[in-house]
Amino acid sequence: MKILAICGGMRPDSNTNKLVKTAAGAAGCEYEVADFGTLDIKPCTGCSACMMDEGRCPVDDDMQDLYDKLLAADAIIVGSPTYFMNISGAVKCFIDRSLALFYRGIGPLYDPEMPFMGQRPLAGKPGVVVTTVAGAGHEKAIEELTLCMGGSHRLEIVAKIAEAIGMNDVDDMPEVISRARAAGKKLGDALRKK
Repeated sequence: MKILAICGGMRPDSNTNKLVKTAAGAAGCEYEVADFGTLDIKPCTGCSACMMDEGRCPVDDDMQDLYDKLLAADAIIVGSPTYFMNISGAVKCFIDRSLALFYRGIGPLYDPEMPFMGQRPLAGKPGVVVTTVAGAGHEKAIEELTLCMGGSHRLEIVAKIAEAIGMNDVDDMPEVISRARAAGKKLGDALRKK
């Protein structure tokens, strides 16, 4: 059982990334970190080539490797800092580009009445979504992550972490770390039940 932990903060030691790694570590399973601060993920161009070419995206960057990791993972954690009252641009690029997975011929149809919407290869995999913010907007960011990863990709979201941190470091906030550990434990439990 392997978890893909997506650290969408561009700084390796960001509060969001710390909570993603804490949750992943608490799951009690093997996990791999995808650190967006070290990855080159370009925006989706809206070319629709993936829809016409069995889910192959023509943009040559680190997303190509991430597609395989998403498909191979048994569970997924996605973390995004809250920027300007919503998810970050880097995480939005990742979500937009993940559309290519829908056209690989894997998983249940999104809607049998709308086959052009593709299939959902991540459907049913347990997931956790994470966001932090200094001030406000984390409610909208966690809603957006839940909609994209749960509603569209059809992950089974077992826990949500949305924390207003202020200018603090989560390492100095034991109650926040505790909530991240509890989310990770729920994820591990969900994986072991599968």
